[in-house]
Amino acid sequence: MRKIFKEEFVAAIKNLVSQTNYFLPEDILKEIKNCIVQETNEIARDVLYKILENASVASLTKLPLCQDTGIPQFFLKIGKNTCFDFNPEEVLKEITYEIYEKERFRKSCVFDPIVRKHFSHCITVYTEFYNENEKCEVSVLIRGGGSENSSYTTTLLPTTDVTEIVEKIVEVVLNKLVYNCPPAVVGVGIGGTVEQSLIIAKKSLLRKIGERNKNIIYAELERQIKKQINLSQIGPLGLGGNTSILDVFVETAPTHIATLPVSVVLQCHSYRRESIVI
Repeated sequence: MRKIFKEEFVAAIKNLVSQTNYFLPEDILKEIKNCIVQETNEIARDVLYKILENASVASLTKLPLCQDTGIPQFFLKIGKNTCFDFNPEEVLKEITYEIYEKERFRKSCVFDPIVRKHFSHCITVYTEFYNENEKCEVSVLIRGGGSENSSYTTTLLPTTDVTEIVEKIVEVVLNKLVYNCPPAVVGVGIGGTVEQSLIIAKKSLLRKIGERNKNIIYAELERQIKKQINLSQIGPLGLGGNTSILDVFVETAPTHIATLPVSVVLQCHSYRRESIVI
C-alpha cells in the first residue's frame, strides 16, 4: 500500500493549477497550426494566428489565456493500493483558492446561484478508482462560462437509430457553437444515467486531439460528426471558415433498456487541460 503525503500532493497540484491557466496543451497548438495550413478563409486564418499569438503572450508574461479563469474541474483516478493522509478534495479546494488568489485570477463564481453575491473561486471533483496499484492521476479541465453555458443533455428513445443521434448532436453543436468561442472541441456522452452522460462527455475532453474511441463504431461517429460540423463554415469565432471545431470525442456507458441519455459539451479554443501522475 502506497501512502501519498500532503506535501507531495500540494506541490504537484500547485504547479498543475497555475500552469494550466497559462499554457495551451501542445496537441492543441499543433492542431491549430495544422488548421492554418488547411484553412481557405483569410479571416479564419487570421483568427487562428491570433489564438497562437495569445497563447504565446500568456506563456511568456504569465497572463491567463482567458480572462474567464472559470471553474477548475478535477478528475481523480486513484489506484486500488493508494491511500492518503489527508482529504484530497478538501486539499484541492485549498490549493485552488490559494493559487487563484496569489495569481489574481478572476473570481468567477458565486456561492448562491439566485442571490448571486459573494464572488469567489470554486471547483468540482470527480473521483474514480482503477487497477493501477499505486498511482494517483489528477487531471484538470478549466471551463469558463461560455463552455458551461453550451452544455446540453437530453434523453432519446432507445429505438433512436445512429443517424438520428448524429443529427441531434450536430444540430445542438451548430446552435451553440457561436457562443463558445470556436474553434471548439466537442465532448459527447451516450448512455449511462442522465447525469453520468454529462460527466463522461466532460471526461472525454481529457483526450488528446486525434485520439479516437477504441470502439471502431464510435470512432467513426467522431469522424462523421466532426466532418458535418466543419461543413457548416461557422469558422473561428463564428466569422466563417473551415475550422469550426478541432475534434470530437465520444464516450459511452451502459444504460437502462428504456432510455438513451445523450449529452454534449463544448470546450472553447482556450482549451485549458492538463494531467499529472503522482
